[in-house]
Amino acid sequence: MTLIVDMDWLVSHLNEPDIVIIDTRGNMPYRFGHIKNAILLGVDHVISVADNGANLVIDAQTAEKVFSKLGIDYSKTVIVYGEYPDPSPARIVWTLIYYGHPNTKLLDIGYNEWQKAGLPITKQIPTTSADVNFVPKINPLARADAQMIKEKQNDPNVVIVDARTPQEHFQARIPGSLLHNWEEGLGDYGKMFKDKNKLQRDLEEQGITKDKEVICYCHSGMRASHKYLQLKQAGFDNVRMYDGSIIDWAQRRNPLR
Repeated sequence: MTLIVDMDWLVSHLNEPDIVIIDTRGNMPYRFGHIKNAILLGVDHVISVADNGANLVIDAQTAEKVFSKLGIDYSKTVIVYGEYPDPSPARIVWTLIYYGHPNTKLLDIGYNEWQKAGLPITKQIPTTSADVNFVPKINPLARADAQMIKEKQNDPNVVIVDARTPQEHFQARIPGSLLHNWEEGLGDYGKMFKDKNKLQRDLEEQGITKDKEVICYCHSGMRASHKYLQLKQAGFDNVRMYDGSIIDWAQRRNPLR
C-alpha cells in the first residue's frame, strides 16, 4: 500500500483539479509561503480532546464539516505535508483513512526540502469548492481503543508497538508492548520515511512481523500515526492506531509497566 508521494510526482500533478494539497504547519508559516495550491489545516482540527485529556479522533459530523470545507470528496486525491521531522501531518492522513478516504498520501519530504529544491511556492491562498460534500465512512480496522488493547494484550497474534522514545518507554508503558521509536522509521536528508525494505527488516528484527496484528500507540497519538503509516508503507496490512494512547490508557487507571 503506497501512502507516500515524492516531490517529482507532486510537481507533475500540482495543477490538477482532482488533487487537494494540505499544509499542516500552522497559520504563520503558511502565510509566509506554502506549496502552490496548498490549503491550510492545523492538526488541532482533526482532534477532539476527551475529558481525560486524551487526543481522540473527531466525530463523523465534525469530519464531514472539516473535510468538505477543504473541497475533499471521494473523487479527490489528498496530499498532506508539513515540516520534517514533525509527525503531526501523519495524524491528518490517518484521520482521513479512518473516515474512509484511502486515496490520501503524505509527501515524502518536509516543506523546507521542497523550498530548497526550488519547487513552486506561493503566498497566494487558493479558493476551495463550496459545493463539495465529504461523506464519512468509518474504517473500524484503522483504530483501537483501551478496551481492545485489554482484550488483545496477551494474544500471541497481536503486537502492541510503542512509538515513543526509549526513555518514555522504560518510564511507563502498556504492559507487553514493544518499543519501536517512530524516528527509526524516518529517512535521511529530510525524508519522512526510511527505505521500505530497510524499514521492513528493522521491524521484523524487533519481532514486529506481517503475520501479526499490530497496534501502535505513543503519548497522544501523533507519533503513533506516523508509525501506522510506516507499517502500512512497509507492507503490513493489519495495523491499528490507538489514538487515545498512553494518556487515555493511564487516565482509565489501566496498569503500566
